[in-house]
Amino acid sequence: MVEPNDPTVSGTVVPPAAGAVQLSRNETESLCLKAARGAGMSWGLAEEAGFAAGWLSARGIDGASAILAQLDRVDGLDRSAMRPVLVDGAWRANGVAPICPIWLGAALSDFTQIAESGQGDPGISCAPVSRPLLILPFLSGIAKAARRSVRAEWQGGAVVLSADGDVGGDVVKLASVAEAELTISCAEDATAVPFDKGPAPVIAKATISALSAYAMRTTVPASDASRADAGAAESDND
Repeated sequence: MVEPNDPTVSGTVVPPAAGAVQLSRNETESLCLKAARGAGMSWGLAEEAGFAAGWLSARGIDGASAILAQLDRVDGLDRSAMRPVLVDGAWRANGVAPICPIWLGAALSDFTQIAESGQGDPGISCAPVSRPLLILPFLSGIAKAARRSVRAEWQGGAVVLSADGDVGGDVVKLASVAEAELTISCAEDATAVPFDKGPAPVIAKATISALSAYAMRTTVPASDASRADAGAAESDND
C-alpha cells in the first residue's frame, strides 16, 4: 500500500478516506492478475489484465475497479463468445457477448493493422468492446512501438496515446463507459488535451474484497482427506 511519505511517489499523497485504500502498482497488478485467473482467464490473459490495471493505476486511474467491472460483467458466460475475431478488416466478438478488452488489446498488439495505417485512413472498427478503458495500456504500447500517436474514438469522446507514453483526451469520460464501439487509428498529428496524471487511485475496500473473492477461486477447498494428511505422519519425539 502507498504510504503518505512514500519517497517513490511524487507530489502530496492524500490519505484515503475510511473504507478506501491506496495500493501500489505492484499490489494492484498482483491482485488483479489473481482475480482474473480466479475468474477463469488463462494465465496469459490474466497477466495482461494485471498489467492493464497496473498501467492505469500508475497514471492515477482506478484500473482495479475497471477489472472488477469486467469480471462481473462476464462472470459465468462462455468466454469464447468474447474472443475478438477479424472480419473484413474489423474486430468483432466471436459470439453475442461484447469483446473482452484484455483479449482485444493483446490481439491488437500482435497485429500490425494500426501501425501500418496511414494518415487519412478511416481507422479500425472494434465493436462492441466491454469496459474500453482497459484497452488503453495496449494502445500505448502500440504507439511506442510504432513511434506514432494512436487515437481511440467512440461516440462521445476520444483518447490519444502518444509515442512517448503520454495520455490525453477524455480519459475520465471513458472510465465510465461500460460498452462502446471504438474506432482506432494511427496518425502523426493526433493531439489531445493532456490528461492530468494524479497519485495512486483510492480504491474502495469493497472492490478489493470482491477482487480477492475472485482470486480465492484458484484455491482448493479443504477436504477430510487433506485435513487427515496435514502435518507429520509420525511423532518426532524421542
